[in-house]
Amino acid sequence: MAAVAALAASGCGTPARTTAPKSATPEASSSRSLELEITRREEKDDTPNPGSGPGDPRLAKALLARFQDAQERPGLPGAVVALPVTDLESLFIPLRQHSTAFLEREECHKWTIGLWFEVLQRYNTPGVQMAVTTLSERDSVAGLQERPEAAVFSEAIITGPRAMLDRLGDPTLPAACRHLSDAAVGTGSIQPLAVPPLGERSWAYRVTGSGEVPIWHWVAVIQTSRYVLEIRIPNQQPSPRVDPAVLLPHIAQEAYTKAEAAYR
Repeated sequence: MAAVAALAASGCGTPARTTAPKSATPEASSSRSLELEITRREEKDDTPNPGSGPGDPRLAKALLARFQDAQERPGLPGAVVALPVTDLESLFIPLRQHSTAFLEREECHKWTIGLWFEVLQRYNTPGVQMAVTTLSERDSVAGLQERPEAAVFSEAIITGPRAMLDRLGDPTLPAACRHLSDAAVGTGSIQPLAVPPLGERSWAYRVTGSGEVPIWHWVAVIQTSRYVLEIRIPNQQPSPRVDPAVLLPHIAQEAYTKAEAAYR
């Protein structure tokens, strides 16, 4: 199955994209250079929604539109995608998500690429929906330019059958994913982080790396009986003013609070 993997550029929080080959296991490093950045308010992304119908309006309301000074990217608002998606090479979803560059191990994609990718690979069926967005903090003086120490993160909320939610929300890490290796980016690991108890279960981790990127991502996952929510903070240079490990639980709490309010 063809699919699209989003990569967070190691030097900033800008989503990049790479098209996976038919095996759904991306390997070609040359494709990782393909990027799209929305930098001016008048530049609106016109990629069509690849979904198969109108999404649940509660999902749209559940997404964060702002967290402290971070807000949706101009021209790239949050959106709901109703599955099945027939165009699995569409950039609509990955442009709104951050993912690491560890792409070689398919069994690790849930942790390294994100829940959105896992859903498109395994649960691209009617009755499944996902809401996706990316937020960043912008300098009021520079207008639309991101601050060099700004908060940047993406959010995904997924709804569907309970069995799917249980699998997506399962924190059990395959043994093969404890130590990561990718010919293009080096080595790394997935390490657990502390996170406050939210929903039915919640867990968090960071994806470490070698060389110039010591930590690729900080990730939190929250599962309830109605949805699974994921927050991903990508590596940024310079680092955000607040340690992402400290920022992550605060974003997760606010995202969970808003999602619960939307489903009341």
